Amino acid sequence: MAPRTHIVGAGLIGASLGIGLAAEGWTVTIEDNDPEAERLARSIGAGGTPTGDAPELVIVAVPPSAAAAVVAAALGRYPDAVVTDVASVKAPIAAAAEATGASSRYVGSHPMAGREVSGGLGAQGDLFKARPWVLCPNGATPEAIATVALVPEALQCDVVTMEAAAHDAAVARVSHAPQVAASAVAAALGILDADDVALAGQGLRDVTRIAASLPGMWADIARLNRKHLIDSLDHIIADLEEVREADDIGEALTDLIDRGRFEVARIPGKHGGATRDWTPVTVIVPDTPGQLLRLLQHTAAEDVNVEDIAIEHSPRQPVGLTTLYVLPTHAAALVAALERHGWEIAAS
Repeated sequence: MAPRTHIVGAGLIGASLGIGLAAEGWTVTIEDNDPEAERLARSIGAGGTPTGDAPELVIVAVPPSAAAAVVAAALGRYPDAVVTDVASVKAPIAAAAEATGASSRYVGSHPMAGREVSGGLGAQGDLFKARPWVLCPNGATPEAIATVALVPEALQCDVVTMEAAAHDAAVARVSHAPQVAASAVAAALGILDADDVALAGQGLRDVTRIAASLPGMWADIARLNRKHLIDSLDHIIADLEEVREADDIGEALTDLIDRGRFEVARIPGKHGGATRDWTPVTVIVPDTPGQLLRLLQHTAAEDVNVEDIAIEHSPRQPVGLTTLYVLPTHAAALVAALERHGWEIAAS
């Protein structure tokens, strides 16, 4: 049976949790320091007004800088409830829970999901579906762990269990440092004029996509996970300096790219499985309504599954390049079929 759940924090993550759990039949209440955010969350079905019934589970969904204090307060305010949080840095919060003497009722968690927008207006009940959800028990009782695990189970997440310190070291490498690197690459464009930036291809777009993130939350994360973030940046900087200072820059770059190719193959691919070698089929698509749908319909008619897709718009022409990633055994037949339908295939 689902525990009575109270969410503290009605932003994107808190409201999304409320909508998702309520849709699964959970009894959910929600609160926020901002009355307008609280009103909005309740109006979109993210939770009701707290009643006299004490919650059995409290989910703290506040900004990372406030999470430790709010978790500690929740452990005191609800002495019979299990408390979890969804902040992206875990060790400082685990330490704050330990200091209260009630850490046996605290289980850290971190859903690896988000959006490019913030606030309850961006909330989605399916935001976490099929995403990793990290549980950090750190001394909690089996009963508390089982209670918190019901949340990612209800939201159809992929649960991973780690200790808090190991989690923080890992996310510094796979999430926090990539944000810094992407922002640094984007910031380096500042010396270019508009014509120079117009030369950008899909590679630059891929590398800098997350550079559009708002800085507020990331400043909190950097402060909380400073040591692990600096270790990760030192590693990246050392590799870049080795290329910059090498007698043979080509040889040094070859080594770096080779190591990168090996490691990128370890990043989980489709459905969390191993990365597959797919063949790209790039099609020139007129930038008018309905053309992309027509392309996908012609592809489906050949019984070819699209494993991934990328779209690159030409900055000066009314066309785009749509790359369909398919199994190698299907690529040649797909190219021939699309050409029969009148599509122009871009040179590879």
